[in-house]
Amino acid sequence: MPLSAGSIAFTGFNGDGNDNLSFVALTDIPQGTVINFTDSNWNGSAFATGSNAESTIAWTATGAIPAGTVIDINNIGKGTFGTSAGSATFTNANNTGLSNDSEVVYAYVGSSTAPTFLAAISNVGYATSDGTLTGTDLVAGQTAVSFTGGLDIVGYNGPRSGFASFADYLAAIGNTANWATQNGSGDQSTDGTTPDAPFPTTAFTVAAPATQTISFSSPSVSVAEGQSGTKTMTFTIARTGGTTGVLSFSGSFAAGTTDAADFGGTLPASTFSGSFADGASSATITITISGDTTAEPDENFTLTLASASNPGTAVTIGTATATGTIANDDGTLVSGNSSNPITLANNDHLTVLAGATLSGSTPVTWIGGSTSPGAVVDNSGTITGTSRAIATSGSTSGSLTINNKAGATITATKDAVKISNLVSGKSGTFTVNNEGTISSTGTGSNAGQALDLDDINSSGANTVINNAATGVISAADADAIRPGANATINNYGQIVSHNASAASSGNDAIDFQSVNTGGVVNNYAGGIIDGARHAITGDQPITVNNDGTITGRSGSGINMDSAANTTTVVTNRGTITGTAVGGADADGVDVDGLVSIDNFGTIAAVGLTSGANGLNEALAIGGGFVHNEVGGLIISDQRAITVDDSNDGSAFGVMTIINDGTIRGNNGEAISIVGAFGDTVTNTGGIFGSVATDGGNDTLTNSGSIIGDVSMGAGDDSINLATASIVTGTIDGGDGVDTLVLSGSGSGSLLGTVVNVEKLDVKSGVWRIKDASGYSDIQVESGAAVVLEGSANGMVVAAGAAQLVFGLASNSVISGNQYIQIGGSADGTTIEAGGDQDILGGGIATNTTVDGGTQNVFGVAIQTTVANGGFQHVHNNAFNTIVNAGGEQNVYIDGSATGSTINAGGIQIDWGFTIITTISGGGQYVFGSASLTTINSGLQAVESGGTASDTTIHGGGQDVYLGGTAINTTMDGGVQSVYGGTVVQTTISNGALQYLHGNASITTVNAGSQQSVYADGTATGTTINAGGVQVDWGAANATIVNGGVQYVYGSATGTTVLSGTQHVQAGGSADDTTIGSGALAFVHAGGTIDDVIFAGPNASLVLAQASAFTGTISGWQDHDSLDLGDILFSDGLTSMAYAQNNDNTGGTLTVSDGAHVATLHLLGQYSAADFALSSDGHGGTLITDPAVAQQAQLAPALHG
Repeated sequence: MPLSAGSIAFTGFNGDGNDNLSFVALTDIPQGTVINFTDSNWNGSAFATGSNAESTIAWTATGAIPAGTVIDINNIGKGTFGTSAGSATFTNANNTGLSNDSEVVYAYVGSSTAPTFLAAISNVGYATSDGTLTGTDLVAGQTAVSFTGGLDIVGYNGPRSGFASFADYLAAIGNTANWATQNGSGDQSTDGTTPDAPFPTTAFTVAAPATQTISFSSPSVSVAEGQSGTKTMTFTIARTGGTTGVLSFSGSFAAGTTDAADFGGTLPASTFSGSFADGASSATITITISGDTTAEPDENFTLTLASASNPGTAVTIGTATATGTIANDDGTLVSGNSSNPITLANNDHLTVLAGATLSGSTPVTWIGGSTSPGAVVDNSGTITGTSRAIATSGSTSGSLTINNKAGATITATKDAVKISNLVSGKSGTFTVNNEGTISSTGTGSNAGQALDLDDINSSGANTVINNAATGVISAADADAIRPGANATINNYGQIVSHNASAASSGNDAIDFQSVNTGGVVNNYAGGIIDGARHAITGDQPITVNNDGTITGRSGSGINMDSAANTTTVVTNRGTITGTAVGGADADGVDVDGLVSIDNFGTIAAVGLTSGANGLNEALAIGGGFVHNEVGGLIISDQRAITVDDSNDGSAFGVMTIINDGTIRGNNGEAISIVGAFGDTVTNTGGIFGSVATDGGNDTLTNSGSIIGDVSMGAGDDSINLATASIVTGTIDGGDGVDTLVLSGSGSGSLLGTVVNVEKLDVKSGVWRIKDASGYSDIQVESGAAVVLEGSANGMVVAAGAAQLVFGLASNSVISGNQYIQIGGSADGTTIEAGGDQDILGGGIATNTTVDGGTQNVFGVAIQTTVANGGFQHVHNNAFNTIVNAGGEQNVYIDGSATGSTINAGGIQIDWGFTIITTISGGGQYVFGSASLTTINSGLQAVESGGTASDTTIHGGGQDVYLGGTAINTTMDGGVQSVYGGTVVQTTISNGALQYLHGNASITTVNAGSQQSVYADGTATGTTINAGGVQVDWGAANATIVNGGVQYVYGSATGTTVLSGTQHVQAGGSADDTTIGSGALAFVHAGGTIDDVIFAGPNASLVLAQASAFTGTISGWQDHDSLDLGDILFSDGLTSMAYAQNNDNTGGTLTVSDGAHVATLHLLGQYSAADFALSSDGHGGTLITDPAVAQQAQLAPALHG
């Protein structure tokens, strides 16, 4: 252990002669320990330094120094140290020696800058400049010796033996009275007068310790246990033979007659221990006990000292055992057989121990008094009365608790417990805690209740009856319990009433009678409440929580004759049974007033009630709330639930029934509700039997099964069916405007008969409906679908909803989807914006109006009207469709549309087949095949891949695009525009126009009409009848001009002018033109003609000035003429010559006016005589056959 203040003490100081110090070791000093001694000044925080510092001696323990050793250090002044033990040397030799006038010497370990002070000695005190005790932790008179007056020599001459410890010497050494001193002149250190140096080294010793003894101060401790809370029992242990040192002891605890309950539920530890502090003469052991109200004999336990020890001395044990007594303070105790009557008042406590009997006429009388806590009866034996076992006397307020323990009995001939005369206005609590038997054994006129508390009728009083699993409360020939006011019954055991004979009746297990506060019955699992008649009855509303069994053996499980405006509450997880015997009414639960019933278990009515007595119902109630939970069963051998006034009249309030379990009426009736309230029945489970409501706006919601009919009675009722629900019977809405609502997820069916229901609202799910013809208002909401197997009229299908038609749907309004299945039909359907009608194969839709929605035809659609924003998509057959402005008919490759009418703003797009389409201002776009189209106004566009056959155009137009073909088009007006497409056998009449940028074959142009062939167009085989016109900027091949006119600005090949005129305009060219009898080919300036055939008389070819002719002329004959505009005619100047070819196949006719020469190659047998020159009347030269008369008159007409 490190040295500290008091580890050594100075025993001598000499400032004369050679100077000396001596000290005593008061603790063992280990070998090697260095202790520093210095007379340097200490200022409270540091030693003097430098030249102000004085010498420091380091003493070293060269061996272990035992406590009590005195060490003398001499010759300090000379510096040649002598020591009685250890060795010494200077570590600072400045100013060596000790002053005999004013000196303070400190002893410390550690460094001079961080010293731990052990002791000090001074001859001038500690309040001078030579030194102070401040900051040293040393105390004058204890660890520091203080002299004054500048003494030369001081030496301790006090006791060196007899103290119990070395530390005890500090006080003696610190007392200067125990020192010898000298202060004369000269060296007195060796003058033979005490004190002299060197100082004595006689060792200090300590006395051997005495033996100590410990004993319990008292051999017994007794404490009354108290009624509650805890108390402390204190056991004192005394120490004798001295108090030096810490003394430890231990011992054992023995429970004796106590048990854990006496100590708060846990016995004290089997051992204990403790200690005496150094100097202490006593110690204590405490035991905490718990109070209770149970009367019992005094109980004892013992404490035994087993061991004791003190490191400094021997210890013995004297009185080793002490007994603790827990004294009973819990009232009167009956421990044997007694017939002495006992009266209880205020907080009195009666205890009857097991095996004891308290008997008499009325062995216990309670007279009231205190209400808190009140009197207590604890019975573990037998309390028996020939009249009553426990009764009251007087009418005061008070509280009484009866604890009847397991195996105990409280019995009487009449009432086992009778509380009477507790009148209105009194207060208190009556409590029965029964684990044994409480019974009334009398019969007939001596009969009584086990507990008759009926006179506890004050609103300020309460009763509590707790019957444990081992408890039996019974009456041989009466009610078992009449609970009294504000009663709560908690039953785990048996509460039973009996009929003693066949003449007995009306004996109930619990009868609340007419107590105006009702009560609570909690029948726990395993609990039995069994009544000879009713199990529980009364006149006021009560609360029943049942997890056990409640049985009325010849009556109701629960029978309450409660008022109409009161509510009885029942929560059942067990079994409640009413039994009809001999045709009498019974019922599982019979409540005249209102109820709130939550059933998880079984409520049953067993047996049949005769007709005169009504029906035996599982529930006979006046209204309120019933929830039959999952797993719950409400069952009757007759009707399951009746809601009325107990006499077939109107119920007293609204009825709500929620069934998640099973409700079964074995006579075919499950639920009957009478009255004009708005009642509600909600079923997710199974209802076996009919459901009937009465007047009022009632609601039935079913997602389970109803095996029977549903009758809703008068009122505007609502019937809500979920997809998984089943109703096997007829649903009758009764009078009023009733609504059937279908909802849920997945698929549902409504296949039964529904009558007298006006509205059908399908909210969700997919519903199979057998027939919906009886509804005046049908709505199918978003997300819902109807599979219609019968007929329905006026069904409204919302966006996101669907109607699947297997039967007949009339006048439906579809914003969702209508699917017409095989064999199904829909008539008069309106498809609104976002709506969709799908006509599947084998389905048919007639008179549909598509008003912003879509019709998809995979079956047959007849007489559809497609309005603005509407679409008809035809994949099979559509007949007589009318497409109005903003509507569209799409006929796909697998579709066919016959008799469609496309009005202004309407569109038909044909990828398939259209027949007999009428276009009246709309548009037809043909990518497939269109036959017999009539265009009154509007447009037929024949697209690539499309073919239009036998189109008739009265107005509007036909556009034929590249890759498109129009065949046999008849134009009675209007326009045909060909843009890279092909038209065949077009007939153009009545002012019609054909614009040709593609190919046209075998076209007929009649009077007032025109074919325009553009630069990118080709017309082949066109016939131009009288009044008709062909204007050719492209290519015209094999044109027949039959009284009409052909204007050639492009290329005309093989034109035959039967009658009429061919005009070859500037930039135009004609090749192989045939000019028929009386016909004309006129080549205008800038035009070119090649190879002309004259095919009859009176044919004319006019070559105007600046025109061009190449090739040959053939077929020249009588009456034909050739007008040369570039050859000026002048008699005698203009010349003509004809040269025959050598092969005699023709020749060359040369005409010249001297400035211009025209050379014409002729095919045929001619001579110069066949040609005559004359003026054409316009300055040109006319060549005619001489046989032709009046040619001069013809020329002006040609040039006019």
